[in-house]
Amino acid sequence: MMRWLMLALLLCGMQTWAAEPVFLPHPRLEYTAAELAAWKADPARKDEITRDVAAADALLGKPLEVPQKSGDWIFYYACPDDDATLRAETPEKHICPRCGKVYTDERTCAAYRTQLNYQIDRNCRTLSLAYALTGDAKYAKPVRDAMLEMARLYPTFERHDRWGRKGPLASIGGWRYAQLLDEAVALIDLSDAYDLIANGLTADERKTIEEKLLGYVARNIQQFQYFSDPKNNHRTWFNAAYANVGVAIGDKKLLDDAINAQGGLLWQLDNSITSDGIWYEGTMAYHFYALQAVQDTLDATRRAGWTFADNAKLKSLWLGPMQSTYPNGAFPVFHDSDPGNLRDREVFYRWAYDYFKDARFAELAGVGKAGEKAPLASADLSGIGLGVLRRQNGDNPLCAMIDYGIHGGSHGHPDKLSIVLFGLGRELVLDNGRISYSVPEYQSWCRTTVAHNTVVIDGKNQQEDTGRMLFFKETPQYTAVLAASDGAYPGYALRRFLVLTDSLLIDVFAVRGEKEAQLDWVLHSRGTLESTLALNDRPAPLGTENGYQHLKGLKQATGAADAISTFTQDDKRSYRMFTPDGPETLCVSGAGIGYNLTDSVPFLLRRREAASTVFVTVYDLSGEKNVQAVSRIPLTLDGKPVAETDGIGLIINTANGSKRVGLDLRDATEKPLMLNGMAVERCLFLDR
Repeated sequence: MMRWLMLALLLCGMQTWAAEPVFLPHPRLEYTAAELAAWKADPARKDEITRDVAAADALLGKPLEVPQKSGDWIFYYACPDDDATLRAETPEKHICPRCGKVYTDERTCAAYRTQLNYQIDRNCRTLSLAYALTGDAKYAKPVRDAMLEMARLYPTFERHDRWGRKGPLASIGGWRYAQLLDEAVALIDLSDAYDLIANGLTADERKTIEEKLLGYVARNIQQFQYFSDPKNNHRTWFNAAYANVGVAIGDKKLLDDAINAQGGLLWQLDNSITSDGIWYEGTMAYHFYALQAVQDTLDATRRAGWTFADNAKLKSLWLGPMQSTYPNGAFPVFHDSDPGNLRDREVFYRWAYDYFKDARFAELAGVGKAGEKAPLASADLSGIGLGVLRRQNGDNPLCAMIDYGIHGGSHGHPDKLSIVLFGLGRELVLDNGRISYSVPEYQSWCRTTVAHNTVVIDGKNQQEDTGRMLFFKETPQYTAVLAASDGAYPGYALRRFLVLTDSLLIDVFAVRGEKEAQLDWVLHSRGTLESTLALNDRPAPLGTENGYQHLKGLKQATGAADAISTFTQDDKRSYRMFTPDGPETLCVSGAGIGYNLTDSVPFLLRRREAASTVFVTVYDLSGEKNVQAVSRIPLTLDGKPVAETDGIGLIINTANGSKRVGLDLRDATEKPLMLNGMAVERCLFLDR
């Protein structure tokens, strides 16, 4: 029967793993008895043991007092006015360290209990490791007592969620915590702790912890897991919990579900990972968050004799991020993400190097020589929908990226065709990411279109859309992409053409619409902004909703064909932006919000009232004022000029001569457009 079931699953295209697990005697999860013995016998690791035991000693004087009431969402333990984590004066009184506001409400107190629960879970693991290293029962006793108390309390907790719903209405709610995700994460620490002290427990104590705590919580999560999207990172942590509990208590079913069930590891490799090796939500914060759960799952399954080291899709999870960084290793902060750098992820790549034995991970794992890997190339990461343009250019490497692809689920932002830009050794044009879930600005700013570097129509946020890459090419002279979105604003087709050379970025954004609308081109950039335009104070806001209310310090002027905006960085280096607009364009400058509420970032907004238009921008990234002027010239078809939304011609005068550029913005290009008698095969770039 099992053979036929396996065959049916294979015919359905679903990967499965059918090997029989092997459960060694305790300890067998984080460490085996043999590994602990080798550790203790190794003189080189004596100091490491001393530190681990000292950390446990510091906890012995503080009892593991398990909160008798359940917790709430950890992001509620912050002051919404300034995003500062609160400080507990008592369990019932919490103070903002910045503004001094006092919080005594039950939601805040419950969020504090979540913080205490997090710490207790970690402390259980610390104490258990000391027991495993020393055999001294004084380290195991507080862990045993805390786990038995949790086993007693769990049936008394009412299921609840962070929105205040309880019982059946709390579909993804938890018990000790306010969400199933936290319950799953806790099970990993608690499984490790239990496994390390199991040999020091009585048979009844082991049975209670296995059946009424670890197994009980894991099976309760399984009961309600179907309310969560199986693609989501929450399910990845559920899998890690099932695998760790399964190995810790010897439950084959839980272990098998972690790998083979719908939403299990193998299913997620097929459904949650793009062809580029990027987590589908399109945010590096959640990519590595999910990756940690994957590693926890694989660590547990390896203890049962299962390995997936030959799975190419699995390995791509570590390769994907390596392709999507700036030249300095930093990640753009797309969607619900935070600033971060690939070189801070050494622990992940050390793990991957050990698991896969792949030399590509050596340098990031800290076991290879710095600079061993080849420079990154430009790429169309079509699975996630990210166009990456790179120019190595000596000591001023350049990188531009355009986000055109899948929305990214609940952690995606309305930002189709938004760009970011790196030059002069730093991020220049930025995406602000998520700030913090605990502040109102997360919804009123981060999740708006005007907070990104794209076009906003009628002051409204984009609808969810999956865009298309129409053209991608890398040559010795330039790298170019043309991306499209037709669903972000129904009735309007958006096209963005980027051409990156060793010293400049050409940026052409076309809007083709059915009726006249307010079209706002927006760019958020680091640096002090100065303009050749005569900017005067603007007394009225640009808007009162959808993020516009957060644009402050407004100044405005009418556009001009020779307008230049300069963004000077804190090291006095600057780049210039040429915007050859006409008097129909209103140019507005000011400041928006960056990576946190106190991070003020200049912006430039260009507003037109039109059904269709093209915004042309040329960025001089040489740092040496190489570009002198930018002007438009027409493209033709059958001897007649074409509409600017079909094609744009440019003359860019520089200190080293002039460049002629022709860009075909049409979807269909069977017959080429012409620039001064030369065919424009999507992109024509003449450097004279």
